[in-house]
Amino acid sequence: MSDSVTKKTKESKAPKQFLDVDIAQYCEAHCSSESTELAALAAFTAEKRADYQVNLSGRSVGQLLKLLVALSGAKRILDIGTFTGYSALAMAEGAPQDGKVITLDANPLSETFAAPFLAQSPHGHKVTCVTCFAHEWLPEQAASSFDFIFLDADKHRYPAYLSACWRLLSPGGVLVADNVLWGGHVVSEQPSSRAQAVDQFNQLAGRLPDATAVCLPLRDGVMVLRKNC
Repeated sequence: MSDSVTKKTKESKAPKQFLDVDIAQYCEAHCSSESTELAALAAFTAEKRADYQVNLSGRSVGQLLKLLVALSGAKRILDIGTFTGYSALAMAEGAPQDGKVITLDANPLSETFAAPFLAQSPHGHKVTCVTCFAHEWLPEQAASSFDFIFLDADKHRYPAYLSACWRLLSPGGVLVADNVLWGGHVVSEQPSSRAQAVDQFNQLAGRLPDATAVCLPLRDGVMVLRKNC
């Protein structure tokens, strides 16, 4: 293992690019174009929340979410970590007309930021924003189930979120988690507490007996899990 991944380094807010830059840009350029509303939301985030733009799932992950929702036929969708609403809207675009996306965030500004873009979108009516702490909200949903769950919230809680979400996921349902490589720090010899939590999540996900798991080096790492029937 090379020194670049064994020694502890300061974690950057920007996701590490795991592909050659030219290849990564090529892949991004050959994803389907964003809708007008998603492009406007991405531009708004870059302007108004530049310090936290890394929290945006972005075009490639957004289009992957949209595709997976459409392929799976998911109608009941849970988005954990609204931020400015990009992932919620991307998944709403992939959902059928009677699909529902519930998106959670502890920051009340998330709903405020997302609202005008949801209002402009023909898919915005599918999205319901809930201001709450996800780790408190999830245990209260014992009678609920979801066909698709996207996890992009507090990395320290990823292992706990996995078990909580797995209980709510329907048989045949799909769970996608973002930032599962955490800038490459998951393979550091002295990982931070966040990197340790993400690594624990990945290990637990890979060992789920009733799941098919694929860890993809897309952007900052994406874990895709299907709950086997």
